[in-house]
Amino acid sequence: KTPQLASPRSICCFEGSCGHLRAAAAMAEMKLTYFKVRGRAELTRLVFAAGGVTYEDERVEMAEQKRRKEAGELPFGQFPTLTVGGRVFAQSYSIAKYAARVAGLMPSDPLDALQAEGIVDATDDVRTKLVPIRYMPLEDDAKLKKYAEFFDQTLPVWLEKFEQLCKPGKFLVGDTLSVADLAVFNMCDYLTAPSCAVAAASREVSAQAAQCLARFPGLDEHRRKVAEVPQVKEYLARRPRTPHDDVRTLVEADFTSPSSS
Repeated sequence: KTPQLASPRSICCFEGSCGHLRAAAAMAEMKLTYFKVRGRAELTRLVFAAGGVTYEDERVEMAEQKRRKEAGELPFGQFPTLTVGGRVFAQSYSIAKYAARVAGLMPSDPLDALQAEGIVDATDDVRTKLVPIRYMPLEDDAKLKKYAEFFDQTLPVWLEKFEQLCKPGKFLVGDTLSVADLAVFNMCDYLTAPSCAVAAASREVSAQAAQCLARFPGLDEHRRKVAEVPQVKEYLARRPRTPHDDVRTLVEADFTSPSSS
């Protein structure tokens, strides 16, 4: 007799597991630890905000990260970490995906979840081509040339792929907001803002960043749609603002609250 293949839902029932996960997380104290910038923690912050999840948003100085690393308190020696019930976990995108399950923002269907996670990981492909430029041991002019090349040559190829995922008035996966939408929103957010002090000081590179979505109306419309989700809108209105996102060169005076700007 030919065996019958089980449906994806019978193989892995996400609905029940996510419900238990949310209940367990509600009983455990959660703490997200990162620097005082958006960086690799911002997607998780957006997910928790969108899902109405209570957690401690611990933002520390670089010296404290160094101390914890030397003390062996960080699983892989780096931030961000998520502490849940006293256990410390690492890796930014693993944390964000866990947060999405806790927040009810990971699709319940396994194939939809696979699609959502693939979109999340694709945004990291973009990030890993942009952020390393700030750390290159180059003079400012050479570094600005690298940024210009990124915006002119590298980024449009990737944004075209994301543009194809966007449908007018729709979310990216299914009919409701998911971690995929928040990851793409977060990507657009850091692409359109200066990555470091060198980029922030350049009128040309800052303009390239600010205008990088102009040729991709679907992506820009999706960004605006996500920004209008009430919980996301409330979070964006109160999060700290900085002239760029490089923690190494920011000083306390660079951090402003929306009410003071």
